[in-house]
Amino acid sequence: MTGLWQFLRACWRFWPVVLVGAVATAVAGYGAIRADGVYFARTELAFLAPQSAANPNALRTQSDSIIITAGAVAREMTGPAGLPKFGSTEVTLAGAGIRDGWSLRLPDTGGQWATNFASQRLVLDVVGPTAEVVAARQRHLVDEAVLTLEALQVSQGAAPQERITLLPMPESPVISHVTGSRPRALGMIAALGTSATVACVLLLERRRRGRGALAAAAGAPPAPDVPSPAAAAGSVR
Repeated sequence: MTGLWQFLRACWRFWPVVLVGAVATAVAGYGAIRADGVYFARTELAFLAPQSAANPNALRTQSDSIIITAGAVAREMTGPAGLPKFGSTEVTLAGAGIRDGWSLRLPDTGGQWATNFASQRLVLDVVGPTAEVVAARQRHLVDEAVLTLEALQVSQGAAPQERITLLPMPESPVISHVTGSRPRALGMIAALGTSATVACVLLLERRRRGRGALAAAAGAPPAPDVPSPAAAAGSVR
């Protein structure tokens, strides 16, 4: 009880800090409540082998060269910078905390500690503040992927009948509205705000007590002189 009473007195002594902490926590909580979330769309870009008598079904034809081509298209569009590696291919761009942007990657089923590219499909994730922005961005990126694939094959001298084609799935984007858990966000903000305020109050109280101890030590009466051993021996003689 004594410790609790001392803490309450410290809060009263440093009430401006408590007030600032409460206001900052309230503002952050209000921002979490007012957050509208983001709009998200995921599209798979399937790379299809050229149809022939030996390969009548382009969707079922698997080839390492097609997988390499898909990776080359993704690298051409995203640049040389490496993409973050997740533990699962099901992790979305919105789930990773991105609120406005896009990513295009070749699914890596090897996990975080290995690499395994076994699919000739690219995963296109798009997030944005509105459904219209996401839809427009998705269409633009699909068109850019088609043009990039065509340019790569032309540069390699591939004949038209031997060229790989690209099919977006689904063709029309399915846009979802993603929002977080508001009760969970409020609880986390309240815990962080309270912890930060309490830590500041305890730190200021400790400094106050330290300064008080130094002041008390500086104002204490001087200690009595203690004779040296030689002087004490002389007095005995």
